[in-house]
Amino acid sequence: MDFLLLDDRANLKLAILRILEQQYSFSERKDILCGRLDISQYLLERSILEINEDLKRFELIEAMEIIEQNNEIILFQSVKISSSIVEEYYLKHSLEFTLLKTIFFHQFTSIKKYGEEHGMSRTLVYKIVDRIKKELEQYGIKLSKTFQLVGNELRIRQYFTMLYYRIYKDSDELYSQLDIIAVNDLFSTLKATYEEINSFYLFRHYLLIMLERIKRKHRYFLSASDPNRLLAQKNHVCDEIGHWLTQHVNGTKKEIEAEIKGIVNNLSIYRIEFCDVDHPAVEPYLVLLQQAFQGTPVLRSTESNFCTEVDRILYRHLMITPLIDITLRVMDLEFFHERYPVIFDKCHHFIRQLSEKEFPFSKKSLFFNLLLTISQQYDKENEKHPINVHVNFTQGEKYNQFIKEQIKIFDAFSINFHSTVRPDTDLIVSDYLLNTAFSARKLIWLAPPRASDWRNFGNEIIAINKNLQLTKQRND
Repeated sequence: MDFLLLDDRANLKLAILRILEQQYSFSERKDILCGRLDISQYLLERSILEINEDLKRFELIEAMEIIEQNNEIILFQSVKISSSIVEEYYLKHSLEFTLLKTIFFHQFTSIKKYGEEHGMSRTLVYKIVDRIKKELEQYGIKLSKTFQLVGNELRIRQYFTMLYYRIYKDSDELYSQLDIIAVNDLFSTLKATYEEINSFYLFRHYLLIMLERIKRKHRYFLSASDPNRLLAQKNHVCDEIGHWLTQHVNGTKKEIEAEIKGIVNNLSIYRIEFCDVDHPAVEPYLVLLQQAFQGTPVLRSTESNFCTEVDRILYRHLMITPLIDITLRVMDLEFFHERYPVIFDKCHHFIRQLSEKEFPFSKKSLFFNLLLTISQQYDKENEKHPINVHVNFTQGEKYNQFIKEQIKIFDAFSINFHSTVRPDTDLIVSDYLLNTAFSARKLIWLAPPRASDWRNFGNEIIAINKNLQLTKQRND
């Protein structure tokens, strides 16, 4: 899947920012940056000038700026900003998204008129429209000759729900005030049942998009076959949604019933009681996941909540949010690879077993959510397997205690301190080589420790953690 609402120039500038913010010093040499990005030095320098101009335009220059110093490119970045936030600004201001937004809200009349209003040549507008068409076609959505969105109505709503959530998160600024008031009415009604409903942002975007589609001249309702199969029973929430719909939407009984099912389906993103976790389409993937973890005890857990959550993740990514990858920012999953190497490899193996047609637009999110859920279960079941560390510096016990307190910042790992070196000690941290017959790994630090000492400690903890998990897997 290609995301075509950002052009190559914007993607290059974002790639530069991401590389710099991943560096320990927020800097990198020009030649290394050019090599990693496969670009010339001229293009790199030009892109950096453009980034700073863009940051000024977005009014972010006080929080982020790139400078050149000798042969180094340095990123200055406050704690209130990241490349992900800059990406949202690029998206919101991109020519492709701006034009697509006018199409969605039925404000686009012709290429000629749009070009005149925005100071663009018709050739440029044609190019933008062509990119939008290619973007939409990936999801089975087309543009008619009159620039109407054509395709499965549920798929159209899913696409724009994910896209608008990615850019606007908890903001309603896109939508009409009348629709916002209508959705607020429903949220006020449902708040008695779901106290946390104001944080159901995907659900909120879906409702606003639904109203926009239905209340327009063409009145785009879901077909009766659109919503996925729901649990047979109805409850008072379905009745409240039905009552709200009849107040705000003019439709036949059949159309209203289809819309109720569509709304409840989207509510199931947050509420498990509306999830059909026993849906027959989920079973083959549950079996495939169990096969991937064969011989690994974590998925043999009989804890009902854990099993239900795994089923729910598969159901949600298959049936409810099949386009969820649209919402994802670029993520570095190295933490999971380091902290849970066995689980990471097993989940990755499961994803590789899927064909291109299976979870085509939700694979990345499926992988991430499985990592989250299964690693949490692993932590529950393995609290008694810490990494044993012995700290001994020539500065004495008070200094040793100070270092132990600093080491506790590695709270992602279960670290236990040994007062003496024992057969089960995993790591010795000291400023001299202790004379011991045991085979613990040894790490020599300066006092006080340098940044490189902490980096080496992190690498040692990661290596020990991986060995412990592999050993446990073999023993189990």
